[in-house]
Amino acid sequence: MKRYYALIIGLLAAASWQTSAQSHNDPASLKQEERDAYNAARLANTIDAWEIFMNNYPDSYYREQARKNRDAATVAHYCNAATTLDQLVAYIDDVSAQEPRIRLFYANLVNNPTHSYRYEHMDVGFNGCTGVVNEHIEWADKKQRPRDNRFTFNAQGLLTESSITGSNGKPVVRQYTYAYDNLHGYSLRSESSGSKTVQYAPFFDSADKLQTLKGNDQSTFTYTYGDYGVLTKLVHNNGKATRTLLYRDGYIIREETGGKAFRYLYDFDSATGKKYLIAIRELGQGTTVAHERTFDYKVDTHGRITTVKVSQDGVLQMTITRTYQR
Repeated sequence: MKRYYALIIGLLAAASWQTSAQSHNDPASLKQEERDAYNAARLANTIDAWEIFMNNYPDSYYREQARKNRDAATVAHYCNAATTLDQLVAYIDDVSAQEPRIRLFYANLVNNPTHSYRYEHMDVGFNGCTGVVNEHIEWADKKQRPRDNRFTFNAQGLLTESSITGSNGKPVVRQYTYAYDNLHGYSLRSESSGSKTVQYAPFFDSADKLQTLKGNDQSTFTYTYGDYGVLTKLVHNNGKATRTLLYRDGYIIREETGGKAFRYLYDFDSATGKKYLIAIRELGQGTTVAHERTFDYKVDTHGRITTVKVSQDGVLQMTITRTYQR
């Protein structure tokens, strides 16, 4: 079947020059040629097929319908369960990528609380990882035993399993599952640890953006959006306490929890095109800073953190080392 479609696309590409001199002088032949090319594109119904048709027939009677068909094929190509995070990011990063349906699909994905773009551990995010992340923590004062953690993300960047070692040296393993529908994409379905499982239900607003995620343990994630559907606020209530995160351009800029407020500071790395958290400041009275936690990174060529030294009020606290497996 793929060879058949490739043949069709090849014929489309050649349509503009394979006609005879006589047909170029015959309006009826030109119209028939255009209709045949349109029908071939409709049969293939791929992004490339429609692009080739519009390039070969820029003034076509069918151009507007071809454009609509191309847009529909683009949505079908990206808005499905098989689309990977890398594919979506490549599309969203394209300055010409204006298809709102795909942007919504992407936004609902990355706003899941377990997405690698958002997921935090030891205050250091994962910057869109997929695959397995192994994490080793060494404490500077040697008073605590080293810890080894492991995180597994699927091809969409959603966390499927975490193993986080506690101060007692024992790992706590959690598994995560997800629901999927063709309109909204993925949403967190369950979180399990040992014999305990929390089930989640998503609720979407009138624009089909993820608005609330409710757990059967009374926990909730509530989302607020600004212009163009960009996340500006996330409120997480676990049934006992509330944590509020304020965002700008996809990055946390302020946290309010337990009666305290924190400001997040970043540095933009031009080599990777990503921002990295460099400090979290606990705010005191007025504009004073009560405490400051700082982060000093090394990253690989993919922009993933390999080593980070974490200091509290200028004193080295821990060193986190990460390795990655696809």
